[in-house]
Amino acid sequence: MKFLTLLYIEDDVDIQEIYREFLNDYVDIVHLANDGEAGYSMYLEYNPDIILLDINMPKLDGLSLAEKIRKTDKDVQIIITTAYGEQENLLRAIELYLVKYILKPIDFNELKEALKKAINELAIIVTPEESKKEIFYLDENTVWHRDTEKLYRYNSEVKLTKNERRLLTLVSRDENKVFTFFDIFNHIAQDDFDKEYDPNQVRALVKLLRKKIPKESIINIYGEGYRFNPIRIENCANQY
Repeated sequence: MKFLTLLYIEDDVDIQEIYREFLNDYVDIVHLANDGEAGYSMYLEYNPDIILLDINMPKLDGLSLAEKIRKTDKDVQIIITTAYGEQENLLRAIELYLVKYILKPIDFNELKEALKKAINELAIIVTPEESKKEIFYLDENTVWHRDTEKLYRYNSEVKLTKNERRLLTLVSRDENKVFTFFDIFNHIAQDDFDKEYDPNQVRALVKLLRKKIPKESIINIYGEGYRFNPIRIENCANQY
């Protein structure tokens, strides 16, 4: 069994102590550091699943630390806190594919939702076999195999681009979840850290994919994002 670990980097030890007990309710082990350099050393030593860090820290600021980590690690879930709502920091944070950017004073409910989101993502990273045993029927003649990331129509494979596959893989994780434009962009750009966030690229990708699948298989939720909408036909599972 894998223990869920979190590294909490915060130079204000009083604030750190306030949230430490709260964090222990959601993860198995919490490691603590009080500056950016110590935090990076502990990241290398413990390889945590989640990192919670403040932007304004001595020796190495939080955004610079996150950028350093992201050069080699795209899986660790990073949550950043800050006392400042500066636009420049927000734009830099978007490019780091963060779970959440939280303004101080930290709201416990907001932190809770960020932790739950990170843990949900980790379930896919840590145990992909648990989330890749599904066959989804998009209509009676179109089936999406999530295990092999292949799409079939009338028993013939439909060729998908890399980003089309990534989009279908993401939204088929949870039929009840609405994936935001940022969720989708973050996933399709997972190996291109320099790519700037652009929701129009997501819209264009969905439009292209809908030419290969029934249009209603991906539903647009106005003002929020997209949701997967397959048809389950369990007794046809051995046709493909």
